[in-house]
Amino acid sequence: MQKYLKNIIYIGLFLVPFVPFLVSGNFFFPFITTKAFAWRIIVEVVFAAWVLLALVAPEYRPKRSLILYALLAFIAIIGVADLFGVAPLKSFWSNYERMEGFITLLHLGAFFLIIGSFFKEKEWNWWWNANLIASFIMVLYCFSQLLGITAIHQGGVRVDGTLGNAAYLAVYLLFNIFIAFIYAVRAKGNTALRYIYSILVFLELVVLYYTATRGAILGVIGGFLLIALLNIRNKESATIRKWSIGTIVGIVVLLGGFYLVRTASFVTNSPVLSRFSSINAAEIKTEGRSFVWPMALQGIQEKPLLGWGQDNFNYIFNEHYDPKMYRLEPWFDRAHNIFLDWGVAGGLLGLLAYLSLYAVFLYGVWKKARDLSYIDKSILTGLLAAYFFHNLFVFDHLVSYIMFISILAFAHTHTARGVRPEQKGVSEESAMTFALPLVIIAAGCILYVWNIRPMMANATLIQALQDSQGDNGAIANSLADFKSAYSTRLGRPETVEWITSSAESVLQSGLSTEEKNAYFTFAKQAVEDQAAEFSGDARYQIIAGIFFLKTGFSDEALKYLTRAKQLIPGKQVVYFEIGEVLLGKKDYAGALGAFKQAYEMAPEYGEAKRLYLIGAIYAGDNKLANELSGGIPEKDLTSDDRIAGALLNTNRLAELVAFLRKKVEYYPNDPQAYTSLAAAYLKMGNKTMALQTLKEMGDKIPGAKSQADQYIKGIQDGTIK
Repeated sequence: MQKYLKNIIYIGLFLVPFVPFLVSGNFFFPFITTKAFAWRIIVEVVFAAWVLLALVAPEYRPKRSLILYALLAFIAIIGVADLFGVAPLKSFWSNYERMEGFITLLHLGAFFLIIGSFFKEKEWNWWWNANLIASFIMVLYCFSQLLGITAIHQGGVRVDGTLGNAAYLAVYLLFNIFIAFIYAVRAKGNTALRYIYSILVFLELVVLYYTATRGAILGVIGGFLLIALLNIRNKESATIRKWSIGTIVGIVVLLGGFYLVRTASFVTNSPVLSRFSSINAAEIKTEGRSFVWPMALQGIQEKPLLGWGQDNFNYIFNEHYDPKMYRLEPWFDRAHNIFLDWGVAGGLLGLLAYLSLYAVFLYGVWKKARDLSYIDKSILTGLLAAYFFHNLFVFDHLVSYIMFISILAFAHTHTARGVRPEQKGVSEESAMTFALPLVIIAAGCILYVWNIRPMMANATLIQALQDSQGDNGAIANSLADFKSAYSTRLGRPETVEWITSSAESVLQSGLSTEEKNAYFTFAKQAVEDQAAEFSGDARYQIIAGIFFLKTGFSDEALKYLTRAKQLIPGKQVVYFEIGEVLLGKKDYAGALGAFKQAYEMAPEYGEAKRLYLIGAIYAGDNKLANELSGGIPEKDLTSDDRIAGALLNTNRLAELVAFLRKKVEYYPNDPQAYTSLAAAYLKMGNKTMALQTLKEMGDKIPGAKSQADQYIKGIQDGTIK
C-alpha cells in the first residue's frame, strides 16, 4: 500500500513544476483557470494519498516548526476574516479571472503539508531541478516570442511566456534565477554542471529583462546585492568573499552608469530601458497605484482588525473612487501591493500573519537550519528580499504562490523537529478497511464540487459566448449554455455579466418570441439576483442598470443606476448612463444635469465634455453648446456620430447639414459621411443637394460608386425619401 501511495505523491508533486505551461482555449480566462484547476486536482489527489500514507507511516506526518505554525495561523486568520467579511461566499470562491479566494489558501496549505512532510533533501534536489528544467523550457518558449515565432499573448513587446502576463512571468523567473544560482554555487566540484546552472541563470536574466517588469528586475538586482553584502563576512570561503566585493562594485557601476546615460537615445528608444528612465514623480502621480494605495490604506483604517475579506477590495474602490481615475482601467480589484492587499483582506492581523511568514523563514534559515551553508542561507535571503520588493508593486498569482509556499516548505524541512518516537502508525489492513473508503468518498466529493462542476461550467460559458454570436440555431442553444454556466458559485458574477451583455444581440436575433422571452426572463432574474446579493457593490448595480437600459426598461435602469451613484459617486460612467436613460425618457434637462455633474468632476475628460455638449444640444442650450464645442478640435467633433444624432433628433437640420459638410471635408474617403449628409438634405427636402452629394461620393471614392448610384436611383424613383 505504501509503495502505491508514495508513487501517487511523487507523480503528483513532480507534475507541479509543469503546471505553468497549461493553457487551454476551451476555458474562460485560459491562462489562469487551466493552471488553477489542474493544480487543485493534483493537490487534492496527492493530499488524499498523503493522508493515508501519514496514517500508516508516522515519518510522513507533519514536522513541527515555526514556519508551519505561522502558515497555519495565517490561513486561520484569513479564514475568519473571510467568514466575517463583506461577501463570504465571494471570498471563498473568488472568480475565474483570479482563481484565488480561501479555497486557494486551503490548497496552498495542503500543498505545504504534503511537500514539507514527504520530501527529504534528496527529493528536494530532484524537485528543484525539475523546476529548473521547466524554467529552461519556458525560457526557450520566451525566446520564440522574442524572435516572432510565437505570439506575445498580451500584445506589445513584453514577453509573457505561457503565463499570459509579463509580471507573472517575471516573478516565476525571479524564483528560478535564485534557485539555479544556489545549485550553480553548490556544484563547485563539477565544472560542467556549474556551467549549465550558470548559463540557465544568464538566460533567465535575459528573459526577465524582456518582461520589462521593473519591480522584479530591481528586486533581482537588489537580491544579488544583498547576497554580496552578506557574503563579505563569509568565513567558509575566501573566494566567495572576493566575488562578493566584485559583485557590489559591478552593481554600483551598473546602476550609476545607467543613471548617467538615462537620457541617451538608445535608452529612451528602448521599450525596456525607457520604463526605468521614465520613472519620475509625474508618472507616479498619474498611475493607478498612486490612487489605489491610498484607497487601501483608508480601507485598512476602516476595518483595522480583520479587514474586508478576500476579493473585496472593490468595496473600498467604490467608496473612495477618484474621478481623475477616468484615464485608467475602469475597475481595480487589487491594490497592486501584496502587503496592502492582505491588509485589506485580513486587517492588521492578516497583514502581520503574512509578514510573519517572511520573519520565521529568515529566523529558521539563519538560526535553525544547520545543514545549509552560509552561501545557501544568503542566497535564500536574497531570493526572499527580491520577492518582497517585487510584491511592493504587484499582487500574487497561482504560480508565484506555489513558488513561495515551496520555498517556505523547503526551509521548514531544514528547520522542523521530527515525529516523536512513540508515535505509531495505523495498520495497513485497518487503513484499507476504514480510512481508504472515507478518503476516497471525501476526495471524490471535493473533486466534483470544487473542480469538475466549475470546470464544466467554465467551458460551457465559452460555448455560450460562441453560440450567442452565431446563427439562429446556435443562439437558441445559448440559453441552456448560460444556465449551465450560471449553476456554480465560482465565476457566477462573470457569467451574469456576459449573460446581460449578450442579451441585446440575442433579443435582436431571428429567434421566436417565446425563445426571446425565455432568455430575457432568465437574464432579468440573474441580474436582479446578483444586484441584490451584492447590493453594496456599484459594479453589479451598473451592470443591472445597463441591462435594463438596453432592453427598454428605463425606470428599472434608473433605479439601479441611482443606487450605483450612491455607492460610487465619483465615477463618471454612472452619470453617463443615467443621462442616456433620461434622454430616452425625453427628460433633456435632467440628462443635461447628469452630464454636467460628470463633466465638472474632471473637465479635462474628453468623453465627459462631449456628452455634456450632446446634453446641451438636446436641452436647447445653444450658448453652452457653443462654449463646449469651442474647446474640442473640429475634426474630433465631426467624428462623433452622437452629436449628429442629437442635431437630428432635435430637428436642427440646418446645423446638422453644416456639421456633416464639415465631416465630409475632414473625412473625404468615408462613404458614411456622404450618405449621412445626403440623408440630411433629403430630410430638409433638398433632393438636388442630396443627389449632388451622392454623385460627389461616387466620383471621389471609386469603390463606393455602385453604392452611390444605387442611392441616386432610389431617390429618383421615390423608393428612398
